[in-house]
Amino acid sequence: MTDTSELQGLVNDALALLTPYSRGSTLPTPGGTVPLESLLEQCREHVAKLGEQKPPPVRMIHHFACTGGTLISRALASQPNTMVLSEVDPFSQWFRPPGQFAPTDLIFLSRLDRSPPEDKTIASMFHAALRVLYDALTAQGRHLLIRGHPHSHFCAPAPESRPLFGALVQQEFNTRQIITVRHPLDSYLSLCLMNSATGPVSTLEGYASRYMMFLDSYPGVDVFQYESFVETPDETCQEMADCLELEFNPRWQDVLPTIRLSGDSGRRGRKISKRPRRGMLDTIQAELEQGCDAYVDLCMRLGYNPDPAVSAYPSG
Repeated sequence: MTDTSELQGLVNDALALLTPYSRGSTLPTPGGTVPLESLLEQCREHVAKLGEQKPPPVRMIHHFACTGGTLISRALASQPNTMVLSEVDPFSQWFRPPGQFAPTDLIFLSRLDRSPPEDKTIASMFHAALRVLYDALTAQGRHLLIRGHPHSHFCAPAPESRPLFGALVQQEFNTRQIITVRHPLDSYLSLCLMNSATGPVSTLEGYASRYMMFLDSYPGVDVFQYESFVETPDETCQEMADCLELEFNPRWQDVLPTIRLSGDSGRRGRKISKRPRRGMLDTIQAELEQGCDAYVDLCMRLGYNPDPAVSAYPSG
């Protein structure tokens, strides 16, 4: 039978194992003269406090297409112990056509059936897969950051008819979120040159209206400008990491070239630097001359000058 000294030794060992998780709270010094009953009670109290702490969050980053989001997401993926899932949206209607090989994508394959599952089932499938990954990463001390795909939602017909991605994740997880933006004229010019400015966003006015709808769907979420990131990458990256409760690696730019994510369709280069505005399209110039109220409102809301002749960068 275990005697008192052996039992006290076991308790001291257990307290030592809890020390890395103490977050500054005081534990009895192993080997001290605290009565055994006190040690046991303090151990129980400490374990109870650990159980009351919020679980690690699922991090999310949201942005429209052609706003520099891939570069910023790669920067965050360069932080320690961070996994980024790029361009996630289980309800996206922009997916591969029937007949495409997708052996690991159960949601995609199920939606190709002549009687596809309803949204509730899709949400459950998404939550189940995300839970397994989240639990595994948490056990390893790693962080999960999901890059959503708002273009699939807000630049498609009837965006009000489907669930919001951020809200979907919040149904099951504690979260931390940020939004990144770029001057709307620059992002829209890029979208047009990619032949993706179609349907509801076939005009600058329509694009600005959908952009405002996107922002309204995430009230209170911190917004970061792509231009600020380009001008002060280390400072802005640390601010985003802090907001997302991610560890920050001051040498992250050394890691950046090794990170590959989907959506890297814009102008490429190994160096983070300013890019000149693309040439103005006649159709957009005509819109601006006729008056584009939603575009002006969007620029003002995001802190940009709507004048095409003025630089989008803070330093000009």
